[in-house]
Amino acid sequence: MLVASKEIYRSTSTVKVQFRIELLNKIINMQHKSKQEKTTSFDSSFFPECWSDDRRMGVLLAEFRPRQLNIASYDSKMKFWKDLILSSCRESGSSVVSVTTLKERFRRKGTVPYCLNTVFHDMLSKRELCSDNLLKDHGKTGVYGFNLWTVGQLIKTPLVWSYETVRAITGFVNFNESDSYIVKSIAVEHIKIIENVVATHNLQNKTMKFEDFLFILFQSSNITRNGVGPPIIFLEKEKRLTTKSVIIDDTKTFLIKFASIDGIAQPITSIEKSIYEIEQRENRLMEDITSIEHDISQTMEKVRQHIQNGQKQMAKTLLKKKHILEKSMQLKITALDTLQGILQKIHNCQSDKNVIKAYQLGTDALKNVLNTSGITIEQLDNTVTEMKNVLEQHNEMLSMISAVPIDDIDELELELELGDLIDMKLTESNIDKHNISTPALVPPVENRPSNAHDFDTEIEKRLAALRVDIESSKLASNAQ
Repeated sequence: MLVASKEIYRSTSTVKVQFRIELLNKIINMQHKSKQEKTTSFDSSFFPECWSDDRRMGVLLAEFRPRQLNIASYDSKMKFWKDLILSSCRESGSSVVSVTTLKERFRRKGTVPYCLNTVFHDMLSKRELCSDNLLKDHGKTGVYGFNLWTVGQLIKTPLVWSYETVRAITGFVNFNESDSYIVKSIAVEHIKIIENVVATHNLQNKTMKFEDFLFILFQSSNITRNGVGPPIIFLEKEKRLTTKSVIIDDTKTFLIKFASIDGIAQPITSIEKSIYEIEQRENRLMEDITSIEHDISQTMEKVRQHIQNGQKQMAKTLLKKKHILEKSMQLKITALDTLQGILQKIHNCQSDKNVIKAYQLGTDALKNVLNTSGITIEQLDNTVTEMKNVLEQHNEMLSMISAVPIDDIDELELELELGDLIDMKLTESNIDKHNISTPALVPPVENRPSNAHDFDTEIEKRLAALRVDIESSKLASNAQ
């Protein structure tokens, strides 16, 4: 009976082991199929139309024949593979390639391209590729899988787009197919993408964590972790960005700052580092306050449940916890207000610095203008004094001119002459001036108007009366 039980146990154990092995194989096969499906879907996006032509691809996948036999065919085949490599890099989001990787990526019906070594040799000779030895992993990777230590080393060692350097490192004839190279034209495209992302998100002259920048970049483009290294190196070499490794809260942090448009990146100063640390602590305080608010809300919900269940002691205990949380939150809010006030003052100082700088520039410009114009205070004083003297002389001349009498005609004589003319006019018209009541042309001295205006008005009245009398006499003559 015991032997039978052991046999049953052994058979059961064997079945379980076999079942586990079969299950594991199924999982592996499913993962392999999923990987193949992803690769097929990925590859189909950039393969040319001739990829489905077996005859054509049989020629393209084979090794190159000597160029002297058919120059046009050789150059056409070389162009095909170069264009395909560029399309593959754009699709994958990385400018880093290797012969081994491309052979697997371009595998067609179990056949890999045997001509890629020749293509790489040609691209290296024309400086379309550069060595990627400096991008090899050393040390621990960062949050997003990018090697931050490697970036620091790359920035210290400038990248040389030189075939001679690559040849000295790898050799021209026999090189390792697993070695990685950088496609220069794709790296330049990625540089433009990074600069567009920086401009779109207003990251110029802003000190930030490198991982935070990677997060923004991966959200805004198809550049991958493997492809972000080369453009970062090139931008650092061209002084379009600057970096600095700092220790914050016993943690090594990699900071990055991009230059302004058409500018040169300035080194990260101690002030910018301090501002970054304050901003990080501000973010942590805000997170802590949000977390405490959530805890208070949950605590109050539990208090209500205990009150409904009649558990007054538990409700009282939770209420004490709520008060403790509220005091802690108030302390953090006070600290947050203090930090925000400090940050605001720092930013105000930066703004005031710019204003003072503008004042200084304006003052210097005004000084230069005054110096170049040759104007001095003595010259200005002499000019003003001379102008005053000339104006005084001019006023005196005007006064003298106005004092000279323009005429010496007596107004009374003019009035008498005007009266005589009127009498002559009446005589010529055969009008008896005794029968026409006309006002005296020249009033007595005592009845004369007191000013020239009243005198002119009186003359106008008499002339008007004269016109009325003449018209009346004409009507009388016609009536006779």
